[in-house]
Amino acid sequence: MNDRMEQNLFRYIWSHSKRHQIWILIVVALSMPTYFLAFDIPKQIVNGPIQGGGFETPDATQKVMPVVVSNPFGDQSFTIFEGFEVGRMGALIALSLAFLGYVIINGWFKLYINTYKGRLGERMLRRLRYQLVDRVLRFPYPQYKRVRSSEIATMIKDEVDPLGGFIGEAFATPAFLVGQAGAALLFIMLQSWALGLVTLAILMVQTILIPKLRARLRRLALQRQLTARDLSGRVSEIVDGAIDIRLNDSTNFERADISDRLAKIFFIRFDFYQWKFMVKFINNFLAQFTPFVFYLGGGILAIRGSLDIGQLVAVIAAYKDLPGPIKELIDWDYQRLDVQVKYTQVVNAFDITPLSPPLMQQLQTGNVPHLEGPFVFRQVAAADESGKSLLQGLDLTIELRDHVAAVGATGDGAEVVGELIARLMSPSAGTLNVGAVALASLPEWETGRRIGYVSPEPFFAHGTARDALLSGLRHAPFRPPPEGKAMSQIFVREATASANPQFDRNADWVDYEAVGASTGEELAARITQVLAMVNLQEDFYAFGLRTKLSDATDGDGEEMFLNARRIFLERLTKGDNAADVEPFVLTQFNTQLTLFQNVIFGAASSPEMLPSEFPADSPLWDFLASNELDRKLYQLGREASAVIVDLFGEVSDNMKILERLDLIDPVKLPDYSAALGRTEGVDFATVVRMDQQRFIRVALNYNEPRHRLDLLTEDLRDAIVAARMNFRENLPPHVAAEFSFHDPDEINPYASLQDNILFGRIVDSRAGAVDRVSALLREILEELGLSYAVLERGLKYEIGSGGRRLSLSQRQQLGLARVLLRRPEFLIVNRGLNALDNRTVERVVRGILDMSKSDKGGFGVLWITSTESQAALFDRVLKFSRGALISDETAG
Repeated sequence: MNDRMEQNLFRYIWSHSKRHQIWILIVVALSMPTYFLAFDIPKQIVNGPIQGGGFETPDATQKVMPVVVSNPFGDQSFTIFEGFEVGRMGALIALSLAFLGYVIINGWFKLYINTYKGRLGERMLRRLRYQLVDRVLRFPYPQYKRVRSSEIATMIKDEVDPLGGFIGEAFATPAFLVGQAGAALLFIMLQSWALGLVTLAILMVQTILIPKLRARLRRLALQRQLTARDLSGRVSEIVDGAIDIRLNDSTNFERADISDRLAKIFFIRFDFYQWKFMVKFINNFLAQFTPFVFYLGGGILAIRGSLDIGQLVAVIAAYKDLPGPIKELIDWDYQRLDVQVKYTQVVNAFDITPLSPPLMQQLQTGNVPHLEGPFVFRQVAAADESGKSLLQGLDLTIELRDHVAAVGATGDGAEVVGELIARLMSPSAGTLNVGAVALASLPEWETGRRIGYVSPEPFFAHGTARDALLSGLRHAPFRPPPEGKAMSQIFVREATASANPQFDRNADWVDYEAVGASTGEELAARITQVLAMVNLQEDFYAFGLRTKLSDATDGDGEEMFLNARRIFLERLTKGDNAADVEPFVLTQFNTQLTLFQNVIFGAASSPEMLPSEFPADSPLWDFLASNELDRKLYQLGREASAVIVDLFGEVSDNMKILERLDLIDPVKLPDYSAALGRTEGVDFATVVRMDQQRFIRVALNYNEPRHRLDLLTEDLRDAIVAARMNFRENLPPHVAAEFSFHDPDEINPYASLQDNILFGRIVDSRAGAVDRVSALLREILEELGLSYAVLERGLKYEIGSGGRRLSLSQRQQLGLARVLLRRPEFLIVNRGLNALDNRTVERVVRGILDMSKSDKGGFGVLWITSTESQAALFDRVLKFSRGALISDETAG
């Protein structure tokens, strides 16, 4: 099978749309007669009913709309249709209606042709984009290390976009434009061969000169494309490495680098525009030079009687429709060269060999064969892309149910064994079989389900933690989509026309059988088990407790959580640790809340309503002023800012501390320092509004137990409590709707689940309070059967692109959980938990080994590590050094 991309754009277009291109060429040909006939109507109207030619008497009649082809080189003419017999007024009306009819018919042809071209182009663009993504999914594994993801995305999204507009026009547009230009030129020649020859000569100059001048534009466009793509990749690198860049104080070098790249792009684009408009000037001059010839030469011919006025008017009217097609034809030729360059660039980036054959990734919904036989290495060697040897002459057999630890420092060869079995690398010498067959010959739909591989840097697409967990189970559409959610027939037809697969994205792609589940409840139980095994259950349980209840709209759910609140408060007050939680009491200041949370005594609907975000013209500022809180908050905020500026100084040295303090954005610290200088000794009333708000925002985020600056006075506490009722009653309705207030008998939809159940905040300063309250809360939720409901809410946590909202250790645990959930027959963990402490890793290893001996007939484990204590938990230990296996020991 030839898996190479077609190098020539026109051959690519023709091979995939031949039938459609032929049809549209037929339509173009059918549109030409009416287009040509429309040129003769103005001459007939002027010479006939308007000037009275043939209507010398009031009752004279004349045949109108005859179809006659004249011979410009003789007196002979050919009559195709004799026309209709009408009077002078009738002739005017008939000819005018005929002209309107031709306009409508020609307009309809143009509408149909453009619509058809547009649909064809979009279908082909969809085909091309899908083909490119399909090739990315079949790249050889080392290729992913060589390419920038942002550049690949830019090419698929932006650089092939112009091809969509061109593909539909590749054959039809030049045919249509040549037909229009040819019809207009033929008509001019039939009226006056002299004017026709002049027109032809100017057109020849125009069509030869302009493309030559535009060759430079094409080269500049290519440079612009390459530099823009390089800029995209560089910006992507800056975003990915922004934290390291700032921690190493290299931001200004990055600014210099970007400025240099932007300068190159600027001069390329400026040169492009200069040349572009010069070419446009020359093109416009040549287009307008022809009417000059018509008016001068045609006028002379008309004065001498060699050309009648009607013919001259018709020639000028015909020429009016000539520059447009010629200009568009020249533009088409430029576009052709431009998109061919773009297409060539895309082909060069995606025409990678060898690609994984399509059959290796074929959709498989039936039974997947089990692995048979051990992994057998025979004199296997491996090398990196530079040729450096990573593994030498390895002879090794690993049974499918073996529990093996491979020990060695990074680069000693242990990790290479795992990568070879996972097929992330190919042996440079020797053979690697599973049973009697070569491992490389197995399709991905078999190895991807039977072999599990966990790396130290797992990737997760943007989405929730649940999406990340289930991503390892989405092999095929195993169950039909819910009623009313199936892909519509028009989607199916367009997918077929664009050579896209008819996979239904709305179907249930989760492989329940691989999990060992048949229902959603069984899947939930399995998820809970796996998360507990990798020591991640408590993390997502905590995420669930911190989520808002705004999506819990059903009354039964609210009642369950209210019941949990009542039970919790009852048990808390009966015990000896009632002071572990400071309750929400309307008439009391809560020291565990920020000052803003104390003012509103509730929760905001969105981050935009928090002090650091709400705008300068928000009614909240007026509320603070009306309750005389603004001056007091300003004073506290200014004092807190002064302490922070004095303590932490330069941002680069104390960024992490300032971020944890969460009162002042580290980047804005110089602004606060300047504001402190401006407001030194200045009365509050005369301080500019921006500085007032700057310090009030700091105060509203202040929390005494957390920040411990000893700035909160009893007077301010009392003033805040006194203002609470005014806050509820005096805010404008559209602002009040953005807040939900604490009520002992109601759920607060904007507050966290934990706040709703505790109806208060844990007093962190009490020793053991967090553990005691958490244990009691967990006990009550388990009694009420709400534990998984909380965990499920935690699994809806948005983990960000690549899982960046999780810590590295959490990402590693989630990556391991994803693989364990689908119960592989052989599990490879390649330093997959190296961000965790050794004690936690050993606990996880014991759990995995216990599961491997009981789950679905058991499974094998290859654990790659550099830690001896972890290796001691396995039945067999392989030791590697400098690319060689130096020891193979079995526990006795």
